[in-house]
Amino acid sequence: MKEDVYVNDFAKFLLHTNEKRVLQSEIEKIIVKKKINSLLDIGAGNGLLSIPLSKKVNQYLAIEPKVSYARILRNAGLEVIQEEFPIKINKMFEMVLLSHSIPYSINKYNLFIENAWKLVKQNGILLIITYRGKEDNWTQLMDYLGASFIDRDHTVFKNMLETLSSFGNLQLNTVFSSVKTDNIEDMIEALSFVFSNGKQERKKEFFLFNSKLHQFLNKFCKTAEGYIFQFQHIFISTKKNNHLIS
Repeated sequence: MKEDVYVNDFAKFLLHTNEKRVLQSEIEKIIVKKKINSLLDIGAGNGLLSIPLSKKVNQYLAIEPKVSYARILRNAGLEVIQEEFPIKINKMFEMVLLSHSIPYSINKYNLFIENAWKLVKQNGILLIITYRGKEDNWTQLMDYLGASFIDRDHTVFKNMLETLSSFGNLQLNTVFSSVKTDNIEDMIEALSFVFSNGKQERKKEFFLFNSKLHQFLNKFCKTAEGYIFQFQHIFISTKKNNHLIS
């Protein structure tokens, strides 16, 4: 099953990254600063981030399409809708969170964002977290490999910012997470998940670059303790002011 492949590959990636801890810390700072009491988590994932975040607010709702992830969240006592977003929800929230859950298909991301915005309460915030848009080890690696989709992602990121700017003023902040491995093969395996997003044909394509991957990682990511690869996470927040309510 496709879901099983994604879940298994993501689990391998998580063994080597501090991503969830980094994101949790930054999101919790925003929840405290903005005094957020209700949170809609779209694409809530496997619980490593969503379960601790749910404890920071009085009202929490997760939207998670993957059966196994939704089961984990329910077993933790969370309210979960197991469906693909966008869907109809008869509630509004002080924060709507899209953490690495926006589809990058050109015909989907605007609809996704616009529907998420409708669920933000007056004076609440839409918080989007994405890898894309700025230089980090990943974009450097893709340039090194000659992979073509980086230009597409930059275009999508620019268009996404234009859509969000039509809602109100944007605040952007960047934080870094790291993937750390003892050996180069574990690093390549971890990075193959990011490249493929759980799609096996894409994963096979990634491994065709094996020689160049070794060259890049040995040149730019090798340390005395192993290998370290950094990702930038861009936090984009938009506040729903009175005169901007749609």
